[in-house]
Amino acid sequence: MMRHNPGPTTMLLAGGLMQIDLGDVRLWFDVSGLAVVPDGDTTVNRPTIVAVHGGPGVDHTNMKAKLAPLAEYVQVVYYDQRGHGRSDHSTAEHWNLRTWADDLRRLCDALGLDKPVVLGTSFGGFVVLTYAGLFPEHPGGVILANTTGGRLDHQGSIEVYRRLGGDVAAAAAERDFAELTEESAAEFERVCCPLNSARPGATEHSRQELARSIRTLDVNLHYFRDEASRFDPWSVLTKITCPVLVLAGEDDPICPLPVVEELASNLPAETTRLVRLPQARHAVFRDRPDLAFPAVVDFIRDVDQARTDNPRSQTVMACAEPKPADLESVWGQQPLMIGSRTAE
Repeated sequence: MMRHNPGPTTMLLAGGLMQIDLGDVRLWFDVSGLAVVPDGDTTVNRPTIVAVHGGPGVDHTNMKAKLAPLAEYVQVVYYDQRGHGRSDHSTAEHWNLRTWADDLRRLCDALGLDKPVVLGTSFGGFVVLTYAGLFPEHPGGVILANTTGGRLDHQGSIEVYRRLGGDVAAAAAERDFAELTEESAAEFERVCCPLNSARPGATEHSRQELARSIRTLDVNLHYFRDEASRFDPWSVLTKITCPVLVLAGEDDPICPLPVVEELASNLPAETTRLVRLPQARHAVFRDRPDLAFPAVVDFIRDVDQARTDNPRSQTVMACAEPKPADLESVWGQQPLMIGSRTAE
């Protein structure tokens, strides 16, 4: 839902890049899809969602590619988090979940988004969960995709990598989890990242994702070395009041299914949906688009309907309903390659 907010100033930068000034940081953002659609003699307002990328240490680019089909049904706001991509690099004392969550809240306010639906993938789910817990009255709904929400299970991940890629993959994962160095990260990317997707072409897909990303390894290393142990997003789970959709790959080596199931079980049962995606690894939207995208669209529609039914709501929005032909053409699935993995 959009509302007027004089807020901070939006600036047009060289090359057409858009940044919004929140006072202490400038965040780059972009928009895909229409918010207002002509329909005969009138118009239809579509919901707007905010997409929070993974990492830390990579920009939004790969998330935009994965979520591109959503632009047929909703408007999607993408942004680079503080310390990432085209946004201000900032300084290390600000590279933490509380700050990133507050940046998300302020970005939504500056863009005039009231009760937004916010989608976080992988590490972005850590940020979104923190945001929903620290500011429970702010979101209209939360989507947590291929994420544990901040609870790490290194041994569980190592064993999944061992099953998918043998002892070499398990050793590379174990080394990187323990060392947290540029060298261990490079080995992890070379050996383990191609195991994060079950679809054919995962190795080349992983290479392309790494090649086109704007990367800030210093942010990644700082978070996992100095910040991850200081704040657990699960500590604010009981504060979350909005509807939550959890998408989990049943064979995700980064976010082992038992941890995601435990996360979902600690969220309010009456407003939480857990969707397990068979034959999906970490790249859930790539591996099972036929299941993941309809689940997201249905959730957004239900959140929007609940808002419409609320007498305080002033704006009626319509989420375009995917038809069977849409599912086949836009979200059609290629044959799965059960023996291979790729990670984001």
